[in-house]
Amino acid sequence: MTRNRAGILMIEQNKIAVIKRTIGKDEYFVIPGGGVEKGESFEEAARREAEEELGIRVEGLSLALEFEQNGSQKYFFGGKYIGELGRGRGEEYRSGKGTYLPCWIDLHRLKDVVLYPQEVKLYLLQQ
Repeated sequence: MTRNRAGILMIEQNKIAVIKRTIGKDEYFVIPGGGVEKGESFEEAARREAEEELGIRVEGLSLALEFEQNGSQKYFFGGKYIGELGRGRGEEYRSGKGTYLPCWIDLHRLKDVVLYPQEVKLYLLQQ
């Protein structure tokens, strides 16, 4: 099943906001984002996901990259934000599927970590 997705790239002081996932012995990072809901634009979905997953309200989005993978995927650079990163209250926190920790990671560390989606990691490494 295909589903359009939107994500947010929050970069500040050479760090990017990610979600650290730990499931059993597996540890990896994901870019905050999720499915675009019916009647919602990609930009609206990226803002909603930033609030649900990171706990911040984001303004000033600009498209960073888009690609096709089981639907259209668009990732946006976020501008100014309101709130404190790590205060998300989305359903992810109640899923019971391992830990879900919003955090900042140094951009220079990206080459050494598992980060999904891979297309976004490759894009960031080329910047």
